[in-house]
Amino acid sequence: MKRSILSLMYLIQGMRKAGVDVDQKLQKIGLRVDALDPSSVIHPSLEYDVLKVVGEDIEPIRGLFVGQHYALAGYGPLLMLLVTSYTVRDALNEGIRFQRLTHLTGELSLEMGQFRIALCYKPRDLDSHLGLLMAQSEISGTFKFIGDLYKMMGLPEPELKIELPFNYPDSADDLKKYHDYYGEQVQFNAEKAAFWFDPAVLDVKIPSADRITFGVYENKCIAELARLNEDEDTPSLLQRVQDYLELQTGLMPSMAETAHALNVPERTLRHQLQQLGTSYKQIREEIIKDKALRMIEYKQYSIEMIAELLGYSEPAAFNHAFKRWFGQSPRQYFKSS
Repeated sequence: MKRSILSLMYLIQGMRKAGVDVDQKLQKIGLRVDALDPSSVIHPSLEYDVLKVVGEDIEPIRGLFVGQHYALAGYGPLLMLLVTSYTVRDALNEGIRFQRLTHLTGELSLEMGQFRIALCYKPRDLDSHLGLLMAQSEISGTFKFIGDLYKMMGLPEPELKIELPFNYPDSADDLKKYHDYYGEQVQFNAEKAAFWFDPAVLDVKIPSADRITFGVYENKCIAELARLNEDEDTPSLLQRVQDYLELQTGLMPSMAETAHALNVPERTLRHQLQQLGTSYKQIREEIIKDKALRMIEYKQYSIEMIAELLGYSEPAAFNHAFKRWFGQSPRQYFKSS
């Protein structure tokens, strides 16, 4: 299934805020985060290709700081669903139920102990450099999310005992970084991340609980899951190229930049697209045509703004291209739509 592009956007923004210079890396693949379409979705394989470029040469422990910059706003309808749940138990169960709508790439679960209960998170990959970086970011972000969510719901933060699936730090400096963020009681070498708390917390009523609002956002979350589930198969090269170009507004990446992003030699990309009876230029133009129609039919943008959003240096060039595609000017189409 695909994922919301917001996950990638917030990760990159978190890297920026944590002092990681990612923009120069993104330029190599023609990706401009500020021009990403927040309503678009991305297949995990394409997202992973981008992350390999972004995460190259970044020490995994930097993820500890990246996750501290994740924002609640990125959770959209899911956030509203959680804060309008009746109890903390309900909120946790809904978070697990709709975890595919979060930034996480691994798996959330609840685990019962003799006297405590844990919200657990098992990262997808703890063996590769990129996997460790992602795990550090996602676990750090989950810890922040728990604290932010409790504040938003008007509840006192729970006292947590924390286990992490990372090796005990080699240096005192790295150990201090963990202690400064998670507290002195943090434990290492666990199978998965676990945030242990008193089970009595589960029955605490959430002050912002509201059954009607909860129902509205539950339906929104269900609809979003259905949208992400539309494409379950591994995408073809053609689909990967289309998906990559769909992500952005403004000037489209060049074929060389897209090939770099997809980890495919430019020559190979050109040849394989030719075998499919198309070309990079044709695919890019089809994407621009589709975006142009959607923006005009939305009727919220001026023709000048649409031209800019599609990467044209001046409206006249966009008008000429549109008339060549559809046999009428953008203004004529706007009036008739």
